Order: sequence, then C-alpha cells, then structure tokens
Amino acid sequence: MVSVEEVKHLAYLARIGVKDEELRLYAEQINEIIEYFNMLDELDISSDVEPYRISRDYKEMRDDVPLVFLGDVLSNAKNVKDRFIKAPKMG
Repeated sequence: MVSVEEVKHLAYLARIGVKDEELRLYAEQINEIIEYFNMLDELDISSDVEPYRISRDYKEMRDDVPLVFLGDVLSNAKNVKDRFIKAPKMG
C-alpha cells in the first residue's frame, strides 16, 4: 500500500505541487494501478500468447545499413569549415 506520506514524498522528489486534499486521492489511484499490475503478474501467458510482430516473417525485414549523408548535413548548416560545423563557444 502506498501511503499519503509516500505520495507527498514522491511529489517533493518530482518537484510537483500537490494540495493536501489531493494526496489521499492520488494514494488511492496509485494503489489501484499497483493492484492492476499485481493482477497482470498472476496471469500465465507463457504458452498462450505469441510475441507481437509487425512482420510475420523475419526475412521480410531489411538489413540495417548505416549511411553517411555528410553533404546533406553540411548543406543545412550555417557555418561550415572543411568537413566540420562551426558553433559558437559555450561558456
């Protein structure tokens, strides 16, 4: 069970302003969410469900080949010197 004090501490860590009258409501909602996850944990889906795939056959997927588009990158930059993009100093 998540307590009101834990919700208050969580709000503090997240730097979220929460009114005192909302704390109990949030604690109840968080506990309901945790209960739903506990129910899901109890389900045995090891043999009933296949993993979801967009493609039915792995052969349909293309190889991931990295490409360098240096010309496109440099043509869109404002300040270029040789093959590098110049940026203002940070500091």
